[in-house]
Amino acid sequence: MFYRITTYFSLLCCSIVLIGCATLFSAQEWSENYALLEGARATSPQMIDGKLETVGEAIFASEDTRRLVRGGSEVVVTLPEKKRIHKILLHADNLKHIIIYADKGGGILDGSDWQYVKEMQSIKTNPIELKVLIPYPTDRIRVRVLKTTEDAQLAREKNRRFGAITFVSTTGAPGKIREIEIYGYKTAEEMEVDKTVDNREKELDDLLDFE
Repeated sequence: MFYRITTYFSLLCCSIVLIGCATLFSAQEWSENYALLEGARATSPQMIDGKLETVGEAIFASEDTRRLVRGGSEVVVTLPEKKRIHKILLHADNLKHIIIYADKGGGILDGSDWQYVKEMQSIKTNPIELKVLIPYPTDRIRVRVLKTTEDAQLAREKNRRFGAITFVSTTGAPGKIREIEIYGYKTAEEMEVDKTVDNREKELDDLLDFE
């Protein structure tokens, strides 16, 4: 009898927890696109201008780095303030292998402390959606492009250009990105404001329909 009661109680507790979690997650909504906030910057401004028809190129750290380091190209997006980020959306033309980093801050040399967030290989989708869990607020996201779909063609062109000379490329083509979108979750206050606005718009529509 005691065992049966304990089992029922455990099942009840689990049900309550699951219902609570389901309610919590269903209530969460994505925030506005932080990359479009006033004051946001990117190493390639075309990537955060809100226009899919413009294309920005990720850059190599320097010409010396481009020749000597197999580090790939990259782009850094800087937000006007620290945010908790949960989703990154990349509208990109040629990305094949990328790594996402977030700046934790507090570094000794320049104040930055880049932390690994997520890696994607053999990318075949566009846009690229990355659900991320960054345990600290950040105001800088770095997208490092290690491979693109244009690397092989670039290598062939270099081989033709140099003829019989064997040319070992230390870098591929730069990443080409049309737009970077960065999202968190709406706060309870923001959701309440949205609800109030929706209610007012509905009331106005009802009045117009009545007239």
